[in-house]
Amino acid sequence: MNLRIRSRNHTANGLKGMIEVPIATVLRLGSITPNEEIFSYQIKTNRPYREINTVEGCNNSSNKILMKQCFINNNVITAEYNILATVANEIDNWPYYPAIIKHKYSSKGEGIYYVEDKNALIELIKQLHVCENYIIEKYYTYSKEYRLHVTNDGCFYSCRKMLRHIAKERWHRHENNSVWILESNPLFDIPSNWEEVVAECIKAKNAVGLDICAVDVKVQTSKYKNPKFIILETNSAPALGEIGVQLYLEQLKKMVNN
Repeated sequence: MNLRIRSRNHTANGLKGMIEVPIATVLRLGSITPNEEIFSYQIKTNRPYREINTVEGCNNSSNKILMKQCFINNNVITAEYNILATVANEIDNWPYYPAIIKHKYSSKGEGIYYVEDKNALIELIKQLHVCENYIIEKYYTYSKEYRLHVTNDGCFYSCRKMLRHIAKERWHRHENNSVWILESNPLFDIPSNWEEVVAECIKAKNAVGLDICAVDVKVQTSKYKNPKFIILETNSAPALGEIGVQLYLEQLKKMVNN
């Protein structure tokens, strides 16, 4: 039998039908389909089954409010944050500017805002309808951003997100304003404390309850001997190009045979 792939992301289709498994196994890449639906036969007949990435883990990762709570509860290095509705009621108590506001289900640059100061924040709050669905966090000016794909064994695939020269919005990176730089490219510019970054990404993965995922990290420039960094977010359904599919296949074959 083959590993079952459950994902909203069509770029994961290259994983389907490619990995044999010893027992019924599902890989969730963002999917929250319950086990009772996926493994109805195994459950009825009391046969074993296995899941890679749980429903709870995918939920925690996709909801930025839950994700940040998991980070804080597990001491993951991340930006200071609060629920926007709480800050809106006590706006003079929010000390961090500039700031980023994110909808709990924001993705690909949608549902995310930048405010320079308190007046800009007040104006944005007037425009947003349900502040309970947003978080606000301190904006860090660290100049480099990486995406690391990790399991408990370490990082098996990584890229650097670099802004295009023509990018108009330069305070965050997404597929419309950035390019992906592989480790083999000198522009990747690996941080001197890469092992520490990898360890914190694994910690973030475990905090939300995933077995395999991508983790976005913002890092200070290489002029620092030991650059500071923050974990931005986890992603249980990352886009996979041709190289990503091949590296995921290799990693998943190791995981299902352990």
